[in-house]
Amino acid sequence: MVTRLRRYSQIADVLIKYGFGIALEQLHPGTTSRRLFRRKAPVSDLSDYERIRLALEELGPTFIKFGQIVSTRREMLPPELIAELQKLTDKVPSLSFGEVQPTIEKYCGPINEVFEYLEETPIAAASLSQVHRGMLRDGTLVAVKVQRPGIEGLIEVDLAILQSFAERIESRYPEMKIYNPTGMVREFAIQIRRELDFANDGRNADRLRPIVSEVPHVRVPDIHWHYSGKRVLVMEYITGVRVDDVASIRLIGANPHDVANRGTKCYIKQILKYGFFHADPHGGNLLVDMSGDLVFLDFGSIAIIRSERKDAIITLLLGIIEDDVDEIVDSFVDLGVNIEDKFMESFKDDLYTILSEYSGQSIEEFDLSGLMNQIPGLLNRYHLQVPMNLMQVIKVIAMVLDTGKHLDPNFHFSTEVGPYIKEMEIERILSRDTIRYMAKETMNIVDDVLSVPKSLNRALTKATDGSINIDVAATDILHLSRSIDRASNKMLVGFVVGAIVIGSSMMLFLSPEETSVPYNLALFGYLSAFVIGVYSVYRVWKIPGYE
Repeated sequence: MVTRLRRYSQIADVLIKYGFGIALEQLHPGTTSRRLFRRKAPVSDLSDYERIRLALEELGPTFIKFGQIVSTRREMLPPELIAELQKLTDKVPSLSFGEVQPTIEKYCGPINEVFEYLEETPIAAASLSQVHRGMLRDGTLVAVKVQRPGIEGLIEVDLAILQSFAERIESRYPEMKIYNPTGMVREFAIQIRRELDFANDGRNADRLRPIVSEVPHVRVPDIHWHYSGKRVLVMEYITGVRVDDVASIRLIGANPHDVANRGTKCYIKQILKYGFFHADPHGGNLLVDMSGDLVFLDFGSIAIIRSERKDAIITLLLGIIEDDVDEIVDSFVDLGVNIEDKFMESFKDDLYTILSEYSGQSIEEFDLSGLMNQIPGLLNRYHLQVPMNLMQVIKVIAMVLDTGKHLDPNFHFSTEVGPYIKEMEIERILSRDTIRYMAKETMNIVDDVLSVPKSLNRALTKATDGSINIDVAATDILHLSRSIDRASNKMLVGFVVGAIVIGSSMMLFLSPEETSVPYNLALFGYLSAFVIGVYSVYRVWKIPGYE
């Protein structure tokens, strides 16, 4: 078990090695010596950002994962640093089979009783785990993901040190509070602790499986729960090629354009319909199997967004596609981005400038990925704090679009997926949740209308017993009575129209086939609501004395 003091000493040595001793001394005065400052770093010919990446890789899994998470915060960091952080890899030498065998047998049982065979040489190794291929006694091919012994303790020590660094940064540099370093570390701690629980991976896979299966030829491997737990995950082994290996995809007879289309639609559905999505879509986590199906792997990094934010993201994407600055700004506000009034107009002007760079392009040439990559820079320019899950959405969409372009340079988001997003928006409007919300709001209005006579009666009672004094003429009372009566009638008409629309929408949603009886009843309901609405407007504007 690594102690905090010993680990801090290791971290200090690495930071000094890569030329960050002065920065460390400013955060923790007196912790480094002059002798160490004089020591020439062997990587002094590299850029600052390259040295940051190398230092993080040498510091191990916690810092590598932290760098990967921070790389999503494009609204905060320079593009050059983001580019370096995106190169972070956590490939490490594998452990011997003898070191991980006790963990495997703890969850699976004796290897020779459970497995027909289990390869001792791992097929993949990373800083948190390694993966072994095997076959169960019933002939099922499986991948066994096993956690590195002792890694959880090291990560907890690192998290404590990172939290200390963040607190000192905010204390010594108050201007950095706008970026909320302590909050970033807290969010990261939650994320990496989830990734350490492989059972959570399995639950995420089970939850994601029915979502992705709504797109044909996309799937998630099955989990073998009988042999899985916190530190071991046994799942279906699938043979395939990386999603970014275009030559191999063609070699197995799959169409790269179809793969790009499926992957993009699948991610749009995850994000916009369910608000539950795979948040790490790099080439190693997506493969194309021998039948051409797209397969998702590694479910430790999953993002969740609330229902109202899903709606705002739909508005954001449609606003971008349709060059609607106001829609985009409204969606930012709905997503929790606080744009000060004094900066609003200049923010809109800058956003319009970015959109204008793409507005002249044909729908086939429209580069949504390039536009999405410019948005974080705009947010950074105005020092706007952005919710983590919004930046995850922007990162994931940009990565998916980049992969789509890599698979097929002729893949165009607007033509392939734009109509799909609009269909999802219509589906959302007619969804049970929306209908339920409309019904609830309608009932609230009805309650308010029905409470008017009671409120008026209480007021008249108080006036009668002298609790309040009212000085009005009889003609005023008569006029008030007529106004209340007419207003009540208008509200009643509005309620009836609303009820017809809601009922029609429910029938259309439950039975969308054009030949069905509910479909025809829904059309009749919409027509009736339209006629009543037109007649009501006519009454309001054309009949003398009707107010």
